[in-house]
Order: sequence, then C-alpha cells, then structure tokens
Amino acid sequence: MHPLIARFLSLEAARETLRKEKAGEPLDAEEQLFVAAAAAHPQQRGEVLGVAGRKLASDAQASLVLLATHTAARSIAQDSKLASATAKAREALISEGASEEETEAFIASILLEEAFGYEEEVDTFDASFVEEALTEVPALAALTREGVDAMMMRFSQKGATDTERTARAHIAKSLFDIAWSEGPAPINPEHMDQLVEAEIAGQDEEQQEARLRATVELLQLLSQQGLIGPMRLSRLRAQLGDEDA
Repeated sequence: MHPLIARFLSLEAARETLRKEKAGEPLDAEEQLFVAAAAAHPQQRGEVLGVAGRKLASDAQASLVLLATHTAARSIAQDSKLASATAKAREALISEGASEEETEAFIASILLEEAFGYEEEVDTFDASFVEEALTEVPALAALTREGVDAMMMRFSQKGATDTERTARAHIAKSLFDIAWSEGPAPINPEHMDQLVEAEIAGQDEEQQEARLRATVELLQLLSQQGLIGPMRLSRLRAQLGDEDA
C-alpha cells in the first residue's frame, strides 16, 4: 500500500488536513496533495467532511478511498522511481482521447489494486509492481475494438481440437467482456474470479481442464503482447492454481 493511501485512509487525518486548509494553516507536501485531490472531487470531499459519529458510512468510506488513491496518484508523478513510467502512462492515455480526470482515475486504479487487490497483506509499498502496471498502459491504451476482436479470433482458432477451440473462444470472449467492457484496463484478480465463476466452475472435469488451460494460454498471449507484465502474469496464474506460475 502506498504510504499516502495508508495515511489518508484515516478519517481523522483526512478531516484534520481539510480543517487546516480551511483555517489557512501551513500544510506539508503530502497534505497539499490530498487537498488538491479533494478540490478535484468536491462530492467526495463533502462526504468525508459530513461524517458524524464514530461509525464511517459506506459512502464516506468509498470517498475516503478515492481521495487517498488519487492523492497517491499525484504523488507517484513526483517519485524518482515511478515518475517516468507515470508520465508515459499519462501521455499514452491522453493521446488516445482520455480526459485528465479519466487519466488520473486510471492511474489511481493501479494503486488501488496494489493496495487491496491481492489476498496477501504486506506492510510495504510494492513500487516494482506499480511500475510494471504503468508500463502496461501504453499497449492497453492503444487497443481498439477491432484489435481485440482480431486477437480473440486468432486465439480461438489456434486450438488443436474442436474442444480446445471452443474453450478458447468461450474464455477469450468472457474475459474481454469482463475486463474490458468499459475499455482496456489491467487484468486483475477480480476479473479472474468472475471468469472462473462464469466459465469454469460448474463445468464437467474435461471442460474445466480445457478452459483452465485456455485461460493460462490467453494470459501468456496477453503477456507476449505487452498487455500483462511478468509479475502480473505470475500472480494471475498462481490464482488459477497453475503449478508452473
């Protein structure tokens, strides 16, 4: 988890920072980033300020997560390790027509995944994974609907038998519909869970084996295309129980 997400997931820290801003008190560099993120999202800012009592309402909790991740997204643009990859990701998204707001949300989603997307809990920030995810963005941003359809067709046709071709077709269509229904984005564990539930769980043993194999092969293809980095590929394969991950 990025340190700024950890800091500003605290309601007390978030509200104190906004109180200091309103009072005109000096803010440190991290607080300035949080205030900028809050100013860009006035609805979420209002929900965080409007929480009463000790219990944090679900809407306010979601707003706090959004503001914290957007604060971290602003921070990595200034990070010596991540600034270059962040700049290239932003440039790729904007060049393909994304707005500034959409671009920031895309980058924030990568930080959200790093913080909460995997079962294992870690105390440190996995900057290497975030850097890899940022390097996936240009290839994802350049994908078109026609390109996705062509990739799906090529993948489906490469099965050695009718069973394999059918499995590949089901898996490719389902994964792309799940993960890229609103445009290409990093394939994440939630997408894989939905894919398994929709296309693998409940099938007979032969179908399960064929579709699991097709899923691994599709992930490998996406990796070869630069759409999935090595660390992401290993994590997703491990999630499927692939012993070679």
